[in-house]
Amino acid sequence: MDLLLATYNGARHLGAQLDSLLAQTHQDFRLLVSDDGSTDGTLALLESYRARFGGRLVLVPNAAPGRGTVRNFENLMQSSLRDAQAGWAAFCDQDDVWLPRKIEATLSEMQRLEARTGEGACVVHSDLVVVDEALNVIHPSFVRHQRFDPGNCTADMLLSINQVTGCAMMVNRALLQAALPLPAAAVMHDWWCALLAGSGHRSFLDEPLVLYRQHGANQLGAKGRTLRNRLARLAADATGVLRRVRALGQATRAQALALRERLDSLGRDGGYVEDYLSWRGRPLWRRLGGHRRYYAGPALDRCSRLLFW
Repeated sequence: MDLLLATYNGARHLGAQLDSLLAQTHQDFRLLVSDDGSTDGTLALLESYRARFGGRLVLVPNAAPGRGTVRNFENLMQSSLRDAQAGWAAFCDQDDVWLPRKIEATLSEMQRLEARTGEGACVVHSDLVVVDEALNVIHPSFVRHQRFDPGNCTADMLLSINQVTGCAMMVNRALLQAALPLPAAAVMHDWWCALLAGSGHRSFLDEPLVLYRQHGANQLGAKGRTLRNRLARLAADATGVLRRVRALGQATRAQALALRERLDSLGRDGGYVEDYLSWRGRPLWRRLGGHRRYYAGPALDRCSRLLFW
């Protein structure tokens, strides 16, 4: 299998992540690394680890660095698919720490999922421990910290909110084939992959297998979702919060349009996406009754989507 590690100016925390990969109970993997134009010591650090990985660390050329996280991961996904050496791939962030059973547990569940569903695009993902920069525990469960319920998240719900965290997920080769190329409207690579797996070919492990480091420069991160946290953000920057809510609404609609087109090209049923897009276009009063089908999570989240999407 392939581990897909996207790097960019990550020297500060990258060593801990690489050490955690070397400590995995399952060691039959290649580590593919795509760098997005680092100017710190990231590349030198990777080179210093090359011998410890025994030829399994491969630096994938990035022909167009500087395009951001999504395209950096797309470069890795394309490389893994093109090489055709691995049946599965796991996304890896430069600043986290994987617990020793991370690969073993997700691969075992992936094999069970594939045996149960047959051929098709499959995703397995797990819970995470939210930690601070020094790896002190902030919350033992990311999904509970975020008030997610990924075990019961439907394909309809995934259209509006992603409950599949990239650094905790594994995909199979069929998923890579279906997902590539990533459309311009893909909000994030992990969300797009989750959408293509839907709910029937997705399995959630309710076990934290990653230390999810929060350090102030995370691409997304784990923001507090209590009422106090939300009121504090509103008090500090109400205009910015509203702007981000509206931008996400526009992005989810564009991503759903891209998904409908991709499912059609794959010969898969996209009727549920069409229903969602039609529902999104209705007046507010006509969306009230069915909003729980699409908008999961705390009541404040659902209300803000209803009002501003």
